[in-house]
Amino acid sequence: MRLIPTAQRGPFRGLPREVPILTTVSFTVALGYGIVAPAIPAFARQFGVSTAEAASVISAFALMRVVGALPAGRLMDRFGGKAIMASGIVVVAASSVLAGFSRSFEQLLILRGSGGLGSAMYTVSAQALLLGQVPGSQRGRASGVFSAGFLLGGIGGPALGGLIAAWSLRAPFIIYGGLLVVPAVITAAAVRDPGPRPGASGRPDGPRPARPARAWRGRA
Repeated sequence: MRLIPTAQRGPFRGLPREVPILTTVSFTVALGYGIVAPAIPAFARQFGVSTAEAASVISAFALMRVVGALPAGRLMDRFGGKAIMASGIVVVAASSVLAGFSRSFEQLLILRGSGGLGSAMYTVSAQALLLGQVPGSQRGRASGVFSAGFLLGGIGGPALGGLIAAWSLRAPFIIYGGLLVVPAVITAAAVRDPGPRPGASGRPDGPRPARPARAWRGRA
């Protein structure tokens, strides 16, 4: 029987070691996004666009996350969650640094949209890796600490981003991209990819999903 290393202290006690690793990655990603968030509208306005057009830069990122979610899942099934997660973080990092050097509104819009695709790759694969590392009895707890890490990063990021943006509106994008090098390296070096489960390439190995009406009646 293969033993899975577990964390021994704090909120991660008894959870597989990948849970605190993925939570740290989640915190760092959210911290970086929070740092860049306050600068986006003001930076976009420097190109002489309206407030609505400046806001579309934020919408472009969110829209491309939606568009990229399904392809990201398919890529993860084919190449593994670890590879897609690291690749997604790299895409966000590169697009963020390049966005900081944008010379036009169109460049900024395209680069932030590209970052949304990378963010979708990260989000889908990170959740799948997290749930694939823990038994069913621990998935709620693991999801809770993972989400807490993301939320804490989201709280701290804007405060730092506001200070940095007051100094330079381009700096938050570059710092965000540089900061993402940390979770990319952690993912590549320390995250264990459980790989495809039995039945992944053929018929499912577990019960078939319930129809919505039946699922709604279930207590779970």
